Amino acid sequence: MKILLAYLLVIVIWSSTPIAIQFSQTGLDFFTSVSLRMWISACLSLILVWIMRQKLALSARALQSYFAGSVGIYGAMMSVYWGAHYIPSGLISVIYGLAPMLTGALAYVWLRERELTPIRVLALLIALSGLTLVVSGRLMLDGLAWRGIVGSLLSVIFFVVSAVWTKQANAQLHPMVQTSGTLWMSSLMYLLTVPIFGIHLPEVWSPVALFSLSYLILFGSLLAFVLYFYILKHLPTSRVTLITLIAPVLAVMWGYLLRDERLQLSSAVGAALLLSALCLYQWHRGPDRALKSLFNGSLTKAIQKTLDKTS
Repeated sequence: MKILLAYLLVIVIWSSTPIAIQFSQTGLDFFTSVSLRMWISACLSLILVWIMRQKLALSARALQSYFAGSVGIYGAMMSVYWGAHYIPSGLISVIYGLAPMLTGALAYVWLRERELTPIRVLALLIALSGLTLVVSGRLMLDGLAWRGIVGSLLSVIFFVVSAVWTKQANAQLHPMVQTSGTLWMSSLMYLLTVPIFGIHLPEVWSPVALFSLSYLILFGSLLAFVLYFYILKHLPTSRVTLITLIAPVLAVMWGYLLRDERLQLSSAVGAALLLSALCLYQWHRGPDRALKSLFNGSLTKAIQKTLDKTS
């Protein structure tokens, strides 16, 4: 029951994060909003590290792992916050559906992980086709939508690079220690960026922005990480990755209910293609075996036919 509850909470939190990001910027510029979220999250993470009786590691490998993780929290969050104004929140989550496939492709090149099968390559091509439909449909509706699309795509790329780099670092850290160290490293990066963008606090806080920011700090930045690592420990990876299939669909629903966001037909078809490609990517073994059997059978017949002609 605990595992099921944790699983459902992660889906709800991840699916609602894009729209919460949009609401958190009510009366705030994107940099102030994301910086406040990360600075407060970093401070609260130390309390959780202490409660869990852990210690923040400061070895060279740990620092490398923190920096690798901060590429995701700094680069990915900066990008998606910048672009969040220009496209529906549901599309942000749909574009993030590319993450598992791009992670597999990058791990194949960087870590030499042999997980990029022919069917997975096909799934990646289908996903890119779906993304093209999403992009073209949105640009026809809004000329400034390219900012949201570029921001979301950059966010996915930073997220993927961060995940693979953190895995390569292999610091063997407790999940909460990794989370806290990464948040602190990212907070330093945000601090160094203040002279560029500045911090602009409103004289009067919007209740919506305050609630959304609090939600992102407590749930999006802290609770979601803890619950994610908890279910990852107790469930097979194949079940955990289903979150990436369910969350985008739910995110589109949140956008429709809370902000009256609607997808035009081409974007909806593109999103369906992208999510279908993700399904194919996750459950590739059966199609791969069928393709291999078909290829081997055709090759055997071709060889036999050649032999018959020469005999």
